[in-house]
Amino acid sequence: MALPSQPLRLSRRLALAAGLAGAAAAATAQAADRRAEAESALRAFLKAFENDDLATMEAAFAPDATSFDPVAAYSAKASPSLDLAALHRQPGMPPTMRALVQKSLKSGSGPPYRKLDPKDLLIQAEGDVAVCTFHLESPGALARRTIVLVRRGGAWKILHIHASNAVTA
Repeated sequence: MALPSQPLRLSRRLALAAGLAGAAAAATAQAADRRAEAESALRAFLKAFENDDLATMEAAFAPDATSFDPVAAYSAKASPSLDLAALHRQPGMPPTMRALVQKSLKSGSGPPYRKLDPKDLLIQAEGDVAVCTFHLESPGALARRTIVLVRRGGAWKILHIHASNAVTA
């Protein structure tokens, strides 16, 4: 049996390299699409929160979502009696987020009720999970946020929010 000629071996190698490069490019494009979809879902949630659209906010959460409530943790530090239950993981939307929306809706001032401008936004997507990290700045405070999104049934939903606030002044 004769060995393949040098040009035939070279063309097979080039075809294999081209196929691998094409697959890598497709995977990179798919990851970029997933990040863009996740970012769109995150920004839609933040817009709903700015406008206190509680129904849209609630719909953004997965049924099994959890959260750590930063406001409860922050106010607990200032209080002489520490409410440890408020610091534990909670199901669904953070309770103080819901309370803030309900309070501002009663004010009657109209939307938008707040401006949420995520700084240093990083979205890391792997398959059907995206981890979104960013911070919100306000005078004297830095609000750090991590929101985990999961893609279910073709839609990105919030699976977990972890938030912490730092006083800067």
